[in-house]
Amino acid sequence: MAQIVANSKALAKALHDRGITVLGAHKGFTETHQVIVDVKKFGGGLDVAHKLAKANIITNKNLIPSDKPDDWDYPSGLRIGTIEITRLGMKEAEMDIIADYIVRALENQEPVESVRKRVIEMRTGYQKIHYCFD
Repeated sequence: MAQIVANSKALAKALHDRGITVLGAHKGFTETHQVIVDVKKFGGGLDVAHKLAKANIITNKNLIPSDKPDDWDYPSGLRIGTIEITRLGMKEAEMDIIADYIVRALENQEPVESVRKRVIEMRTGYQKIHYCFD
């Protein structure tokens, strides 16, 4: 769990340092496996989740405090978890790379298909589960 939280903090900081609005910045971003991001300026949580899925980065739409309950289907936020990538052995250095992929896709710095190829290439080096119960 400690590495999962360390990865969440590293991913959140890397996104924040690249100009993405991450909730909880004033409190160290997170104490869990999740990073919550305000992606309103990129089209909202649903659109961003779909775009990142095309880049082979799995996330989930999420309500954020500025949303209303009626915004459930089209919230402004995005939830990013770090459990699976941590189980595969990724650590803080890889969170910086993943943040870069996310920003490249969201800010249209690179075509989504190109980001997808980079993500798949990176993932090939992480095929063994490192954290699990026997």
